[in-house]
Amino acid sequence: MAIAAPEKSPKRELARKMFDTLLAGVPLVGGPLAALYSVTHPAKGEVDQEKWQKEVTDLLNSFEEAIGFLTESISLSEDAAIIGKWMSEQSKDGWSDLFEYDKILKQFPEASQIEILEAVGELELEGMITVSKVLGKPFSHARATHKLFEVFDPIVFDDASPRADAAQIADMLLASDKGISAAQISEETSWSVRRLNPALAIVGEFIAPGRKSQPMGQPFIIRSMFVDGAERARLRRFVNEVNGE
Repeated sequence: MAIAAPEKSPKRELARKMFDTLLAGVPLVGGPLAALYSVTHPAKGEVDQEKWQKEVTDLLNSFEEAIGFLTESISLSEDAAIIGKWMSEQSKDGWSDLFEYDKILKQFPEASQIEILEAVGELELEGMITVSKVLGKPFSHARATHKLFEVFDPIVFDDASPRADAAQIADMLLASDKGISAAQISEETSWSVRRLNPALAIVGEFIAPGRKSQPMGQPFIIRSMFVDGAERARLRRFVNEVNGE
């Protein structure tokens, strides 16, 4: 028996988010919902991207057909999407939350251990979680990566986009010659810790370890960061990509 379906199908919600994005003319590749696109579309080389987008565009005047097409295009199973959305909903700070194996089993009692393991395995395969192993059970706990929040936050929170937030942080960093701190970003944007951390993690992937500080007891995944010339160039490209420039 699979995980009991919630009132709203997460896969259908993801498809609706994609539909709205296409209607608005927002770029898919590299845009604010790039992570969602990566699980809504087969891997590069498996399908012609332009052909796929044309098939979707041809259906934009038929809402139900377009949503159905996009839902079928999502590579995640419904079980994996349900768990992924639940993790996004449950996360308190957007990076350090531990989702223990026993807690996941308790949350979805109607599913078998094998079904849970396969759903969690899908999220791990997509790079949305990291899993810690332990003797005596399939795994100890899972921890969400920024990709999980990139995919599911847009259907959990109104107008959420960690990638768009990351582009804004990157702009702030590029405007400074001394670097910036998470506390400064928080003060200037008024974003919660939960919103800020996934975006910080995205920006942090462009920066070498020696130029970004560890949490050290603070609630932010990165306390402060500064960049060299090559990192500036990569971040500039990232910002332009997200903004469709």
